[in-house]
Amino acid sequence: MIIADRFRGRAASAARTAGGFAVAGAIAATGLVLPAGAASGAPATGSPTAAHTARAPGTATSATSTSTRALALKLDLGAMPRGRLMIGAGKMRLSEYGLTPGSRHGVAIVFHRHEVAIGTLTANSVGAGSWSYSSSAARAATYRAEARAALRPASGRPAIRLVILNAGRGTPVIAATLAITGPGSYPVRGVEPGYGVIKAGSAILVYNPVAATISVTVNAAGLTPGAHAAHIHVGSCQRQGAVVYAFTDFTANSRGVIANETRTVRGVAAVKFSGWYFNLHQGNSSNILNRAGQPTIYFRPLECANL
Repeated sequence: MIIADRFRGRAASAARTAGGFAVAGAIAATGLVLPAGAASGAPATGSPTAAHTARAPGTATSATSTSTRALALKLDLGAMPRGRLMIGAGKMRLSEYGLTPGSRHGVAIVFHRHEVAIGTLTANSVGAGSWSYSSSAARAATYRAEARAALRPASGRPAIRLVILNAGRGTPVIAATLAITGPGSYPVRGVEPGYGVIKAGSAILVYNPVAATISVTVNAAGLTPGAHAAHIHVGSCQRQGAVVYAFTDFTANSRGVIANETRTVRGVAAVKFSGWYFNLHQGNSSNILNRAGQPTIYFRPLECANL
């Protein structure tokens, strides 16, 4: 079978994927927990790339600092959700972070526009999760799908991808691999339904202790047109935490682009950026939480940077 054969072969050696996916406790009133710290061994996705002050790159002012100098950080916004698929040793293993905390997502194999459901990925209270599936079961599922689709070798070698759905079967794809060619390691990239792979963005964050403000200027693309909630949170992109500062929603234009938009929070007495992160959500400030204050499916981050 042309599809199932790609799951055969000797397992490729692979590095460990981003860790720190343990459940962190009960969900707070915002729908999130306050994590003890960033995930151990997690990649520095969206880390600051420079600080435009005399301070060391990526350093933020202390909560007790008396400095009157403005602090500016250039942030690389990483597309979310993010993770990795490993195929080998008789198993497919998927690790992902940047999901709505507590959400459930269908996992499927897609080829020739046919979607074969093979499981469910459940995010924990910090928006991360892992899932595994036997390669033999994946082959069996693709055999059945090939028979239903009546595919023949003359049809060529269809591209095979693993996808994560927004919720259950029939809902939009929110993350996907590139073509699967055999055992190995495959990044899983965030996808905004109808707009393709989410583009990496950038932001400039400025803390002004004299004006008591934090301002963020964002450039991003590949988003759903319309308003997107934005916050500074406790925790990290890998382990989401509670909101520290909420900005007025950023607005993507009809092409899904946020172009040099700035939002400001006032009345900021002091900051301690270490252990915080900035993100843009899929939804707006009106729909990312339900009436009970719990995160909805629209809470899912689209862009994120650790401070």
